[in-house]
Amino acid sequence: MLEKIFNADDFGISKGVNAAIVKAHKEGILNSTSLMINQKYAAEAVEAAKKMPALRIGLHLNLTNEYPAAEANKIPLLVGSDGKLKNGFVKLLWLSIIKSQELQKQVEIEIRAQIEKYLQTGLELKHIDGHRHVHLIPVIFRVVRDMAAQYNIPRIRVMNENIFYTLKYNRQNIKKLGLPHFLDGSLIKYALLRFLSWVNNYHTDVYFYTMLWTCKISRDLFDNVKIPHGYRAVEVMIHPGMPEIDQKTPEDVWDENILSPYRATELQTLLDKNVLNGINVEEQKND
Repeated sequence: MLEKIFNADDFGISKGVNAAIVKAHKEGILNSTSLMINQKYAAEAVEAAKKMPALRIGLHLNLTNEYPAAEANKIPLLVGSDGKLKNGFVKLLWLSIIKSQELQKQVEIEIRAQIEKYLQTGLELKHIDGHRHVHLIPVIFRVVRDMAAQYNIPRIRVMNENIFYTLKYNRQNIKKLGLPHFLDGSLIKYALLRFLSWVNNYHTDVYFYTMLWTCKISRDLFDNVKIPHGYRAVEVMIHPGMPEIDQKTPEDVWDENILSPYRATELQTLLDKNVLNGINVEEQKND
């Protein structure tokens, strides 16, 4: 039987996101989440997680925003004069080309620091993925793969979504929701991450679904979704939130996406238990 993993990213990024993840797990279908250990509300998220033993927790590796877990003077390529992580995905990708060895050394320091900080919470580390998908950059992925082996982390998120399946089984949804979902950069992001995953040549029995609808996942996207054969599980990446909570502390919001109304839509999606019935393996046709 296909295991269905509904994973909420960004646990610890804000009070509103934390509250949404707790609600989605207790009242809905959320069964997994990824913790940003170097965020202001990570401690709050850890305390909440300890009260939800059935919720699987992993590390949402963050190399792009706010403060690092390692000492800043040990990772100058990653940190600015203000002590915060300074590079976005594109800059990290560029550094991986022009300063590959040095980036790899410093990324290893920071990733190890984040893993160690996570383990100090006492939570079991079930998986690892990356904020902004930075873990898929090949130089960084090599480090993540080695760390996963060293720390016995069972699963690494991989971009293996088959665009032809996604489009085939979402034709009615595309007509209903319109093409802008694909014209806001999602298609380009998908192509790049799919290519990087191919370069990494890392195979998993967990299928990834929803890259083409990132941060815009509604209940409508789970009507008759099919995935290819050969996978033990499917992971749905989702970003629930409660913008009404985060609007009360705007000084804590460094990512405007936290205030997006789609955060509330994705929470409502997770609260609909019928969503589980809408994603299955494609039936094989008998000759």
